[in-house]
This record gives sequence, C-alpha cells and structure tokens, in this order.
Amino acid sequence: MKKLLLTFLFFSTFGTAFAQTIVDRFPIELKKSSDSFQLLNAENDQQEYFVFIADKEKVTVLKYNSALFFKDSLSVLRPNRSLEFMVGVTFTADGDPDLYWSSKNYETVKLVHFDFKNRVTSDLIYENNFSRTKIIDAFVAKNTFNIVSVTPENTLKFINFSTMGQSEYNVSFNPEQSNSSKPDADILVKAILDKGIAVIQTNQYNPLFVGTAKVKRYLQNESYILSFDSAFSTTLFTVELEDFSSKKDLYPYEKLDKDSGSNSFLHQNILYQLTANSESILLVGLDLKTKNTFGKYQATSKQEIDFKNSPLLMQSENRKAKVFRNTSKFLSNIDTQNLGLSIYTSPNYNLFTIGGVREVASSGGLALALGLGIGGAFSGSDAMIGSDFMDTTMQSVYFESSFDENFNHIKPPFQPLYVDQMGDFLNNNRIAIHNIFPFKNHVILNYYDSKTNEFVMRKFEDITD
Repeated sequence: MKKLLLTFLFFSTFGTAFAQTIVDRFPIELKKSSDSFQLLNAENDQQEYFVFIADKEKVTVLKYNSALFFKDSLSVLRPNRSLEFMVGVTFTADGDPDLYWSSKNYETVKLVHFDFKNRVTSDLIYENNFSRTKIIDAFVAKNTFNIVSVTPENTLKFINFSTMGQSEYNVSFNPEQSNSSKPDADILVKAILDKGIAVIQTNQYNPLFVGTAKVKRYLQNESYILSFDSAFSTTLFTVELEDFSSKKDLYPYEKLDKDSGSNSFLHQNILYQLTANSESILLVGLDLKTKNTFGKYQATSKQEIDFKNSPLLMQSENRKAKVFRNTSKFLSNIDTQNLGLSIYTSPNYNLFTIGGVREVASSGGLALALGLGIGGAFSGSDAMIGSDFMDTTMQSVYFESSFDENFNHIKPPFQPLYVDQMGDFLNNNRIAIHNIFPFKNHVILNYYDSKTNEFVMRKFEDITD
C-alpha cells in the first residue's frame, strides 16, 4: 500500500477517481462562520442513513434509504449557544433519530427527537454534575449515548442516555476475579490521566501514530475494552455494556535479550503484541479465547525481515520517504518508547503497519486528514481525549505486512485501499468540514462544498481481486 502515514500525501500512480463515487449532492447554504459548522452521521437498524448538518443558526437532518437514495429532510433551529456540540445519535423503535447536543463540559445534554412522519421535534434536557469526576471518553453503543468519567475512588462511571432516560453505573478496576499480580486501579487510572485514551476505529484504517498510544479503547461486540501497555505486559480491561460487569486480564510480553519497547493492537479477538529493540523485532499473536499463541514472527538486525511486504521506510512530514537498506538501520532508527502497530482488514488480507514514531504529534491536523475528526472528541465515535499527542513534528519509521485470517504471512498483489484515494482527494480539495462513516462494505466521506453550497456524499471502496 502506498500511503505515507504522517501527512497522508500519496504517490500518484493511479487516478483519484478510481474506487470512488459521488453518492449524492444536497443543496444547502451554511451560514458563516465555518467555525460553527458540524457534521454527524448515524445508521439505524433498518440501515437507513442519516446526516446531521449544523451551522450557527439551524440543524438540517437528511434521511437516506439503505441504498443511499435521498428520502426526506427536516430543519430546526439550533439549540442555544451553551449547547455547543452534536455528540451522538440514537434511534427509536420505528427508526426515527434522537440527536444529542452537549455543552462543552457535558454538564448539560439535550436530546432532540425528530419525528419524520409527523414532521415535528421534541426534546429532553439532562443535567449532569462532574465536579468530582474527570471525563475521559464519550461514545454511542447499544443505542445509548454514554459519557465515561473517572471517580476519586478510581472507578469508572458510565452515564448513559436514551429515550428511556438517564442511568449511571460504577465499574471497579479491580473486579472480583482479578488477582493481585495484575495492575491495580491506581496504576490504570494514572495511565489514563497521563496518556489519555486513543480510540481505535472498528472497520476503518487507523494511522500508525494512533497505534503507538499506550492506552487504547475498542468497542467490540457490545464490549467496552481498554488496553494498557507497559514494558512487560498488556492489560485488557473489559466492561460488558449489557450489564456493566467487568473483567481484567494480563498478557505478558515475550522478552527479548536486550531492553526493548512494546505495544499491542487488538483485532478480531486476537491480541497482537509487538516488541523491538536495536537488535531484534518480534510480533506475536495471542488468541484471547484459548490464551494460546496464535503465531510468531521474528527477525534480528542481521536478518532480512521476511514477513514484510513493503520497503523499510522513514517518513517525515512534507518530505520524500527514505528507504533503509537493511534491518539494522531500520531498528536503530525506531524510538522503542513510541513503538506500535495498526491493523486493517481489507477484502483481500489483513494489512499490518508496524514501526514507531520518533516524536509525538497532535491528533488534530493529522486526524482531520482522514476524518478522525476534531469534533469526534464530542461525537462519541472518533475521539482522542486528553492524549499527549501535542503539536510537534512527527517522523514515522515503519513497514507494512500482509497476513491472512489465520495470521499466515502472504504476498498478495498490490490492491489500493479506500484510504489511498480518500487521502488523494482531501489533499487536492480544500474542504471546510468533513467526516467519514463506514456504511456496509464501503466508507462514506461526508463534506460541505462551500463553492457550490452543497452537502456531498462520496463513496470510497477498497479494490478487490
């Protein structure tokens, strides 16, 4: 795959129209300034697709059917200015949306219900008090909007909102089944507060700099999972959103002879652990169901990395990629304290991006390039809250590998991914606001075209064999 992980500037070996289609254009003129523009998307159980577009005066909701043909729209005045952000969407049994607005500190949450049949709206107001807690996350799951905070007692507090009302649940970081050898609540809470939470996007490509985070959040099969990576192990803390029960599991790393760095990535119930130093690199897969090793790949500085599919690369912002001649040069340039990996499932294989970043950078500008969204911190879907990714220059040292579903290394022919074409498009078009949303077997780029005063949906797909 030909992407450059830092700036999302892509080699131009094929046309930007390849594997992308304009799905719809809807005429709408957003009132300036663009600072007030917001986009949010959601899909109901009937696979109807909804778009929420806000400017400083109003909110327009567009409704599409499961084939993405336009069906209807509703517009209402925007809530008062104290409610700054659209933060999530849930649905009633008949498929109508409930849009959640929030104040900056989440102390006020307003639910606005859109009744398309009767063409009316109604609302509910929820007041919250976070004076004793620190908000660390927000997301939508199981048709509820959730705010997660840490209490002074070092527990997690989940507040969820729906048309049924508001509920609160406290979850201990020390479940009864845990033993004393696993990190206690103080250590895990300190990691969250020091490092923040990097959100891993299911069914989307996650950039390598996100994969280097030491605390990650996953939503998988209605489970809320936090992973904590230390020098010696990965701790997985899982909260079942059905009943808010929890468990904590420890997965030690396989040690290398010399001090090394490590990190992990959870993908389809397999925990992949990466360990490296200047003399060796090791990739291990652990099956969470059986606790057994699922596969192992290793290379020393004197060997070729035989499980790679790309050159060994170093990429800095706005500069041409450098290719390392050998494994020794590659390993000596990795900052093992910022080691990581990212995994994306394409229609043909699992793509692993493996390496590290030399410096840590802001999630802001980089995330915007692929729709991870600065507004995502308030959408419950695309957030990196309180992280240490600040404004510095970032340099990535990495290679890419392809594996099948059984973690066997394969060498398939090159096939472009949606992220390649989307990166080309975004780098060649100045767009005031946009986001991305996975829908069925493709990804929708939603954006406002200020030149034509239109909302545009553009579909991107991975190329299949």
